[in-house]
Amino acid sequence: MKSSIFKFTIISAITVAALLLPATAAAQSKYERRIERREIFWQKLLPDMYMLQYAGGLATVSAGVGWDYGRSDQWETHILFGYIPHRYNHPHYFTFNIRQAYIPWKIGIAQSVRFKPLSVALSVNSILHGDFWMSEPDRYPHGYYGFSSRMRFHLAFGQRWSFTIPRDRRVMSSQLSVYYEISTCDLYVRQKVLNSTIPFKDILSLGFGVIFKI
Repeated sequence: MKSSIFKFTIISAITVAALLLPATAAAQSKYERRIERREIFWQKLLPDMYMLQYAGGLATVSAGVGWDYGRSDQWETHILFGYIPHRYNHPHYFTFNIRQAYIPWKIGIAQSVRFKPLSVALSVNSILHGDFWMSEPDRYPHGYYGFSSRMRFHLAFGQRWSFTIPRDRRVMSSQLSVYYEISTCDLYVRQKVLNSTIPFKDILSLGFGVIFKI
C-alpha cells in the first residue's frame, strides 16, 4: 500500500513538472524576445554614417552623423553641427541642421564603385546665437521682416560617388562617398520672387562633402 502511494506521488510530481515546464519555457522565450526587440531598437539609434561638408549654405564647415533606411537605403536622416568663422565685424557662429535626404537610384560603375545620379535633400538650419531670433523683436515695427532670422529651410540637389572599402582595409568605415550639392533656402527664393532681376547664381550655394558609412 505504501509502495503504491509512493509511486502515485512520484508520477503526480512528474506530471505536474511536465505541465509546468512548457509554461516556464514559454515565459522565458517571451522574455528573451522582448530583450531582443529592445536591443534591436537601441541598435537602430546608433548612427550608420559620419559626414563632413564644406559650404552649401549651411555653414562654412559642417560635421555630423546620419542614418539610412528603406529597402535599398534610399532614405537618409542627418544631424549636423556647423561653424561659421569670424569675418569682418561679425563674430563666429555655430549652426544646427536636420536634413532629410532621398537617393532613388544607384548605378554600378565597377565592382566597388556606385554612382548615385540624384540626391534630393530638405533641411532645417538654425544659427545658435542671440543675434538671431525666431519671432520679430519689439524694436521692429510689426511685420517689418515677416520671417525668422534664426531658422532657414533649404532645398538641395546633388550627386554622389560611393566606393566600397575592401574588408582587409577597413578601419573605421565600410564605404566612402563623396558628393556635391546645389542648394537654396526660403529667404533667397523670397528675394528672387520680390526682385526678378536677382540672378539665379546669387540664390544658389554649392557644397562639397564626404560620408563615411560604418
